[in-house]
Amino acid sequence: MNKDLAKERQNSSLRVQKLNSFIGRNLFLSDERYKQVLELKSVLASQIKSLYDENYENLEREQKYELVLKKSLELIEFANEHNVTNYMEYTYLIGEVMGTEKHLFGLHFTMFTISLELWSTPEQKTYWDRFLKENGVFGTYIQTEIGHGTFIRGLETTATYDPTTQEFIIDSPTLTSIKFWPGASGKTCNYAIVMAKLIIDEKDHGIHAFVVQLRSLKNHCPVPGIEIGDIGKKHAYEAIDNGFVKFNHVRIPRNNMLMRFAQVLPNGEFKQLGNEIVMYACMLIMRGILCMFASLLHSISTTIAIRYSCVRRQTADPNGFEPQIIDYQTQQYRLLPGLATTYANFFATINFRNILNSFKKRSSNFSQIDPNELAKLHALSSGIKAMVFDECLKFGQINRLCCGGHGYSASSGLQPVIQEADAGCTYEGDNIVLYLQTARYLLKAIQKGFSPHLYLDNLSEIKASDLYRRFENYILLFDRLYENQIGEISNRMISLMEDQKLDRFEAWNSSSVVLVETAKIYICLFIIYMNLNGIYEHQKIECVENQIILEELFELYLTYGIVEKFPNHFLKLGVIDGQEMTVHQNRLYELLKKIRQNAVCLVDAFGWSDSNLCKH
Repeated sequence: MNKDLAKERQNSSLRVQKLNSFIGRNLFLSDERYKQVLELKSVLASQIKSLYDENYENLEREQKYELVLKKSLELIEFANEHNVTNYMEYTYLIGEVMGTEKHLFGLHFTMFTISLELWSTPEQKTYWDRFLKENGVFGTYIQTEIGHGTFIRGLETTATYDPTTQEFIIDSPTLTSIKFWPGASGKTCNYAIVMAKLIIDEKDHGIHAFVVQLRSLKNHCPVPGIEIGDIGKKHAYEAIDNGFVKFNHVRIPRNNMLMRFAQVLPNGEFKQLGNEIVMYACMLIMRGILCMFASLLHSISTTIAIRYSCVRRQTADPNGFEPQIIDYQTQQYRLLPGLATTYANFFATINFRNILNSFKKRSSNFSQIDPNELAKLHALSSGIKAMVFDECLKFGQINRLCCGGHGYSASSGLQPVIQEADAGCTYEGDNIVLYLQTARYLLKAIQKGFSPHLYLDNLSEIKASDLYRRFENYILLFDRLYENQIGEISNRMISLMEDQKLDRFEAWNSSSVVLVETAKIYICLFIIYMNLNGIYEHQKIECVENQIILEELFELYLTYGIVEKFPNHFLKLGVIDGQEMTVHQNRLYELLKKIRQNAVCLVDAFGWSDSNLCKH
C-alpha cells in the first residue's frame, strides 16, 4: 500500500467497515444480502477475468464488441447459476468484470423485461415469460427515432391494424421515423419492445407498445421487412452496438400488442382500460435504477481523484517539502463538495428507489395508483435523473482536472465515467427537457394550491430530533428559497400572459431558463430531506465517530448549495444578504479542512475494488 494512503487511513477517525456496512445495507436492503453479494463478487472475480486484464483498451472496435459479448454471456450464466435476479445487485456485481464499461444486455434486463411485466395482461405475461426462456430471446427497447426522442407523442412509426388477418403492420413511413440509437439492436438482440402509433381505420389512437421480432431465432438474420444495423462509432461505448431499425410493413400477431392498459379486439374495436398515463410508470422504475447508477458512478470518479490527490505531491514549500495536493485549499474546494454531493445523491436515490418500490407494491404494479401521486413521482423522477447525471458529469470532469495530466490518461479510469455521465445527460430523457417537465408540475401545484413535495413518513419524528435542530436553519433557508422562487416565476408567467398578452407557449418559452432553475432548487430540496433521513437512520447504528463525519459532510453539501449552486437566487430573492453569504463562505472553508482529514476513508467506505476503478 502507498505510504501516504496508509497514513491517511491511520489518521482518520472514520470507521470504514461500519460505514461500508451501512451503505451496503441501504443498497441491498439488508446486511445479510450485502454479505452474500460481497461473497458472490469474490467468487466472480476468481472465475471471470476483468476486461482490463485482457488488454481491452488497445483492441479495435470489433474486437471490443466480441470480448464484451463473451463477458456479457459469461456474466448471465454466472447470475443464473447463483440466482441473482435483482438488477441492481447484478449491476453491482458485473462491475468486477466490466469496470465502468457497459454490459451488452442492459436494456434486456431493464426496459424490455420491465415493459413486459408492467404492460402485459396476466395471460400475455405468462406467455412471454415462457417464450423468452424457451427460445433464448434477448430483447431491447426501441423508442427514439431520427426525428423524435423525448417527445413520445411525436413518434412517427406506425402500427396499423388489419382486421382481416388480425395483425398489426409495423412501418417506418418517413426518413425521420427510422428508429435510431436503441442499445444492442445493431448486431445482438433478436426481439424488441417497439413504441409506435396505433392506427385503426385511419384513426390515430396514440402511442402503444408492441413486441416485434427483429432477427431469426435460427440463423440471426433480420426478419423480412426489417432493415437493421449498427450506427457506427460514437463518443464512447465502442463495444455497444447501438443500432438503427427501419420497418417496411412488418406484420406481427394481434397479441403482440401489450394490452394491459388498452386493447384492440379481433374486429378492430379499440378499448381504453384505465388511465393511459399509468403506462409510463415503466419509466419511473427505469429512472429509479438510472439515478442509483449515476450516484454510484459519481462515487467512482470521486474515489479515484481523492486517492490520487493524497499520493500526488506538488510544489515545494519554503522548507523544500512537497505537500500532498489535497492539502491545497483550491484542490479541496474542487474535490470535497463533489464528495459531499456523492453521499447526498446516494442517500436521495436510495430513498427514491424505496419510495417507488413502495408505491409499486401498494398499487398493484402502479395499476391502481392515484394519478396525482403518479404525477408527483414523474416530476421527481425527471428532476432527480437530470440532476444526478448533471452532477456526475460536472464532478467527473472536475475530478479529471484534479488529477492533472495523469487524469487524462485512459489508465486513470476517469474517461469512461465522464463518457457515461455525458451520455446519461441525454439518454432516457434530455436533462433540460426533464427539468422543464418537473417545472410544469411545480407550476400546476402552485396554481392549483397543492404541495408538490414528497416527504417520508417519519418526517415528524426527524423534526423532533437534535439532528434536525442542528440543520434547521439551513433547511429553512432552502425551503424559503423554493417558495420565493416558485412564487416569482408563477407571477412572471401570469404577468406575461395577462399584461403582455403572450399565449401560454410564448410565456413558457420566455420563462424556460428560470423554470429550469426552479426545478433544480426543488430537486435539491428533495435531496436535502432524503440526505437528512439517511443520516438520521445512521444514528441508530450508534457509531458516533461516523455520525459526526456524516453530519459535517451534509453541512458541506448545504453550504456549497448556498455559496456555489444557488448564490444568485439566495441573494436576489432576499433569502440571505451579502454579509450572511460571507459567513456561509467562511464556514465552507472550515468544513473543507474537517472533511479533508477523513476524505480517503469516506471513499473507501464505498468498497470499490481496483477492477471497478481503473484500467491496469
